[in-house]
Amino acid sequence: MRAVAIALSCLAIYATTIPAYAGGQSQLTSPKASAGQLFWGELYPAGGISLYCGQNFSSSHNSLMASPVYSSKQIKSALRCSSDQQCLQSNPQYLYMLSDLHNLYPELTRIELARRGAQFGNLGTNVPSEFDDIGCNLKASYQLIEPRDEAKGNVARAIFYMHIEYGLPIFGQLQMFKQWHQMDPPDADEKARNEKIFELQGTRNRFIDDPTQVELLIKG
Repeated sequence: MRAVAIALSCLAIYATTIPAYAGGQSQLTSPKASAGQLFWGELYPAGGISLYCGQNFSSSHNSLMASPVYSSKQIKSALRCSSDQQCLQSNPQYLYMLSDLHNLYPELTRIELARRGAQFGNLGTNVPSEFDDIGCNLKASYQLIEPRDEAKGNVARAIFYMHIEYGLPIFGQLQMFKQWHQMDPPDADEKARNEKIFELQGTRNRFIDDPTQVELLIKG
């Protein structure tokens, strides 16, 4: 009996160190609507700041788009599907993943087109930004991009959210994302955004509410 008790105790400790998948949001099923009227009309009705370039924008956003941090290409790769129909058959949560506002940030269309398919990483100080002409401090090389320092924590926490809510793998180096999270902790704007998204879709990003939750993540 003592051996059983010890085993159960060890199992309980192990379980508490790994956050359970929470199931994601279950209210928004239209990616187009989420990236349209909800994103611009409810989340950013008076404008805001673009994620990767840190540029202010007003309610007029013709040159911007709702950019997914955990890209749709990565979601399809994780689900091992190539079309929307296949992905939906593979995982009924597929549309919820695409529609999740926690994963969407405003960004210039030019930047979004440049980063599609690329993974996040550290490129070092010797790699210049190729977007200096528009005042954007985003570094990019073949299949790898490094956001400005002020956006790194937001990127990491969005990826952690998609991982823990939907069971998606973390593409890239977990330790690097943890470092990004630590160097750029949640600020007032990110916390306010978290509150607003909770009102709109009923889920919160636990890594914004409690940054220490990141230490419980392990590479899966």
